[in-house]
Amino acid sequence: MLESLRNFLTGPRLFFVIAACALPFVFLGSTSLLNQDTTRLGSVNGETVTDSDFQVASNITIQRFKTLYGEEFDFSLLDEDTQMNQIKNELIVQKSLLSQARSLGLINNTTRELAKKQIMSNPMFQMDGLFNEGIYEAQVNSNGHTKESYIKLMTDLVATELFRSSLSSEPFYTENEVVEIASLLEQTINVDFIKIDSEKLNSNITNTNDELEEFYNDNEYMFYSDEERKFEYILLTPDDYRSKVVIPNNYINDSYDDYLSKATERNQIRISHIMVDKVNYDNDTDAFKAIQEIESQLLSGAGFSELALEYSEDPVSRENGGDLEYFSPDFFDEKFAEAIKDLKLNDISRIVELDSSFHVIKVTEYQEAEILSFDEMKESITSNLVDSESLALMKDDYDIAYDLIDSNSSITSISNSLSAQITETDFVSLNNFATDINDRRVQEYIFSPDTQLNVPYAIDLEESILVVSLKEINESALKDLESVSLVANDMLSSRKGKDKQSLLAKEIELSKSDGTLDDFISAYTYVTKDNFININRYSSLMPQEIISELFKQSLGDSVTLVSNNNDTYIVDIIKVNEPTDESIAELLEEYNGFSKELISNKISEVVSDEVFNTANVKLNNIIFTNE
Repeated sequence: MLESLRNFLTGPRLFFVIAACALPFVFLGSTSLLNQDTTRLGSVNGETVTDSDFQVASNITIQRFKTLYGEEFDFSLLDEDTQMNQIKNELIVQKSLLSQARSLGLINNTTRELAKKQIMSNPMFQMDGLFNEGIYEAQVNSNGHTKESYIKLMTDLVATELFRSSLSSEPFYTENEVVEIASLLEQTINVDFIKIDSEKLNSNITNTNDELEEFYNDNEYMFYSDEERKFEYILLTPDDYRSKVVIPNNYINDSYDDYLSKATERNQIRISHIMVDKVNYDNDTDAFKAIQEIESQLLSGAGFSELALEYSEDPVSRENGGDLEYFSPDFFDEKFAEAIKDLKLNDISRIVELDSSFHVIKVTEYQEAEILSFDEMKESITSNLVDSESLALMKDDYDIAYDLIDSNSSITSISNSLSAQITETDFVSLNNFATDINDRRVQEYIFSPDTQLNVPYAIDLEESILVVSLKEINESALKDLESVSLVANDMLSSRKGKDKQSLLAKEIELSKSDGTLDDFISAYTYVTKDNFININRYSSLMPQEIISELFKQSLGDSVTLVSNNNDTYIVDIIKVNEPTDESIAELLEEYNGFSKELISNKISEVVSDEVFNTANVKLNNIIFTNE
């Protein structure tokens, strides 16, 4: 499966398969393919490429693969060259389109506000369904960003995706083209076919002992046991330290007092606005007159949402009645905060002037934060402290273990120092890593050729700490014939069966021409003859890979095909059935959407080729290593 996937994932086209992929949350974890010491990695079309851009490209690439192949798809199963090429392709696409978007002026206040709205609606930055500035700041800081740099990053991504989607958002196609596509895809065929069942054929094959021994000797490399390894480990979790946490005197009281002092900061204010953009007017005076006229209508009782829909020059919020969602000081100009400071629910502000626009603001929701009692908060304060401190104590022991490893201590010494239990595994193989520790990093370490016996190694698994030591190795060895006789017999039968099927297919073609086909077929229990009428392209009557090939044939063709399970089909195309005008008319609306998508993808392919052929790529190749 992975080999065919590698063949498909060549060139840049993968990144245009999904025409409008939602912007992902860009912190999905770091990639081992990137040298983390590097900051500036080069440029594409004059746009600087940093390690942050590399991480974003990596995560977008992973998300696109999951969209294509399902959420369970593991990008890391691809070899590192394939992974790196896909990430580099995405980098080139992102930066090339960003360069174009910048030149067209798409990085502006509108895309910045759109980026802010996406951030505020991201569940990762919310608490109880509402945007939480503290969570937002903690998240972006922990990933090497300031609040402002993350807004800039998201603004660039928004502009890039807007430009990308606009290239193929309005494909042109005629009704005749849609009818032609529908007529082609709604064709059916009538076929006569002969099937050679590989499983039944193989079961009829008898292998002598001499044949098995010869096959075994000629193919010894196929009969080696897996190398097995046994290891021991110490697993530390925060739960191991909860009883060791000491709560300082007055900590709970002080924490509750701090909670009370910040109560007003948790109040939530939702606002809407009507904007007049100065750039749309001959001068600032005319723009101010326009906002004054809107203010006058509001004072006369006109509906705010209706006026926003009709007059607001903010394309992001206009369709939603000017809704800007919940106010956060860091996301809006400080003049907004001043304007709404004393407003109550449904109050409308005075006119607010910014450098490039005028605004009228309305408070549409006001949620005053609930203040919990001391008794209600006591358990939460205690629990939060214990959680954080137990995690910190675990990390301290990780440092201790790391220092002991540096001083060549054994895992037993580390166990004694940490008062932790050592667990020993059974023998496991790379293909059957059945242990209580389900983490790929552990598997990779245990089976690395560089791992030495009885040398401990510490791994930070984020939610736990592992100290692991390889204890014993059972080398791969040739199994004796007796122990693999059943497997060898099946393999030899399968090999003979393929040769037999090839000979039978030729004999069938000869018997068809001399009129002895029925007699020939009756001599074999694993050869059958049948016919199907009106097979469509998605029929389950035959394997899909066989049907796909049949629809590439013409009326009167005879073709021999082998399915994925090794059955052989000798098929004659007897008739091609065209759909009726009535059936096409019923499906026309469905095929309109299909045609739009098909043409969009074709346009995207052209754009993709153009992006890659014209991109001025200056990337520092030293960072694209497998270290």
